[in-house]
Amino acid sequence: MIWWPSETPTIQYGQFTLRPLIEADIDAIYQSCQDPLIPRFTTIAENFTMELAQAFVHEKTPRLFTERKAIHWALTIDKDVSPAALKVAGETFLGPFSIHGVEDHNHIGEIGYWLNKDVRGHGYGSIGCQMVTNFAFETLGFRRLAGIVDADNEASKKVLLNAGYAHEGLMKSRVTGSDGNQIDMDLFAATSNNWVSH
Repeated sequence: MIWWPSETPTIQYGQFTLRPLIEADIDAIYQSCQDPLIPRFTTIAENFTMELAQAFVHEKTPRLFTERKAIHWALTIDKDVSPAALKVAGETFLGPFSIHGVEDHNHIGEIGYWLNKDVRGHGYGSIGCQMVTNFAFETLGFRRLAGIVDADNEASKKVLLNAGYAHEGLMKSRVTGSDGNQIDMDLFAATSNNWVSH
């Protein structure tokens, strides 16, 4: 069985922190989701509203945690990396990360993330994935985490490969897009017996 914490833990790695979502993240999440790439490549709704950001922090995140289905974090860095980057509580907000799709009895889950557009291209996504994966394997007792990525999302594929995930194949017509068309998804995974802690 997976060990489930009583509250979302804070994970530190050098100047990077994965911490529970807080009230001040609502505006950062809303602002970040105005980038059209995020709804294109994630399950985030198009025309993402402030109300949806509030519901994500106040309702969805705590409910899924209580149900042992997901853990959500905000990835931050304790320096100013870009004049346009979003700031929350004195830190630079890089983006949300999660373990979701948890199957307790199988010791598996799925990693999820997006990065704010002003901080992409610096390796922060791979660092966040490594932090989540290290914690999942070493502390929570997961044995496999999958990363499922839109086949057209080359940047996200690079994030997972650089983090240490292996490409396992292409899943044809895996997801129905907002336009009703089926989308091919690439499957990546990391397993605890092959994972080298970063």
